[in-house]
Amino acid sequence: MKIEVVKIDDLTVHEHHLDIIYSADKFKFSTKVFYHDLSFSYLKEKYSQQVIQRIVAHIALFEGMKLCSLFPKYYDISEIAEYLEKPVLDLFVKIYQGVFAQHWYENQVTDYQQPEIIFSGSLGDSNPVAMLGDNHTILAGCGGGKDSIVALKMLEEADIPFASMQYSHTVYGKADIQHNLIAGVLEHVTPIKKHKISIFDDFIDFPFLKLYFPENSGITVPETPVSIFESLPIMLSEGYNYLCLAHEKSANTGNLFWDKLGKEVNHQWGKGHEAETLMNNFIQDHLLYNFTYFSILQPIYDFRIFKHLAKYPEVLPKIHSCNIQKPWCKKCPKCAYVWLGLMATFEPESVNAVFQKNLFDDQDLIPTFQQMLGLSEHTPFECIGEIDESRLAMKKCLEKGLSGKALDIFKQKVLFDSSIDWQHIEEKYNRVYTAEHTIPDWIFKKIEKQL
Repeated sequence: MKIEVVKIDDLTVHEHHLDIIYSADKFKFSTKVFYHDLSFSYLKEKYSQQVIQRIVAHIALFEGMKLCSLFPKYYDISEIAEYLEKPVLDLFVKIYQGVFAQHWYENQVTDYQQPEIIFSGSLGDSNPVAMLGDNHTILAGCGGGKDSIVALKMLEEADIPFASMQYSHTVYGKADIQHNLIAGVLEHVTPIKKHKISIFDDFIDFPFLKLYFPENSGITVPETPVSIFESLPIMLSEGYNYLCLAHEKSANTGNLFWDKLGKEVNHQWGKGHEAETLMNNFIQDHLLYNFTYFSILQPIYDFRIFKHLAKYPEVLPKIHSCNIQKPWCKKCPKCAYVWLGLMATFEPESVNAVFQKNLFDDQDLIPTFQQMLGLSEHTPFECIGEIDESRLAMKKCLEKGLSGKALDIFKQKVLFDSSIDWQHIEEKYNRVYTAEHTIPDWIFKKIEKQL
């Protein structure tokens, strides 16, 4: 079966949520985006209906990108075209090609670059407006993982006021469970305000793909880019000028170079510096000119982030990073990688109290650890660090006297390689890269010591 047209059928703005209806040929799907402390009628009065319709149209456009996992020929955006501008179509293609390279690779698709975007009528014009007010409070995303809490601690210790933004998504399970877990992390910092977004998506939640497209590797969601647009109503409501996420320098490195396309495949592309710059520039130029988006952890690698995290052992039982079964499934690459980083930097007993098993001895995870160490075709398609970063963490584990099958493989196939310059590797991952980021100068000067 092939899908000809993915289409935005309807976009309705309710008082507290957006209701977006999509179709893929004869199939219908719904995405609902709930804002727990936001009134859209208030936003329309504060700005105008036109401004808010433009913002939510961009949300609908990028939420629909997940349906392009079906490799449609066309993406029909007629329903919202009048609220979009031509440059957003160029941005859509760039985001799609960056995020979906992994999807092409997994499905061995080499003759598809993107859906053709079609619409009736005319596109609108670029008309950036100002967010009203001059609120220098930082809106800081919190997903509940190690990066989030380190970023929030940095802001707090630098005396930079921040509000938190957390969101749940169908892909990660029940909304209440997700929000409660994140609330446990937020207990360890003091945001001036807490915002919540809940996303319900039946395209992801239903067994549609397995039943109708069993040969397809899965659904790809441009999670970070779309979440940037979904944060804008909150920023407009509160007058926040700055959006801060916690994406580390490791996100800029791909999993492999695919010769068939002559292209790097990077699972984390949407979190990387290139995507960050594209998104920030687009929103400033076409939507909100006094908006700034940046990642506070872009100057450092995971190796240093784990070291920062170790300063707060009290948060260890609360953080969670698993995308399969929160807080930890203990079977996926993300769990294995975080376990590795935690064991390298924390007291092993405190990590064992959370995980209650030695993942280095889990036979099912041996192929995953081999991928992390660069002993396979590519690194795992997850949000993890570079090969040398994983190797360095394993070396630190051995120096602590830890043991396990994965560490035995590391000793046999990596550690005894005399050509490896371990001092150079540690210097690389323990540095602060002062130039390769988009953090505003006034913020960077305040947090530089915390980095």
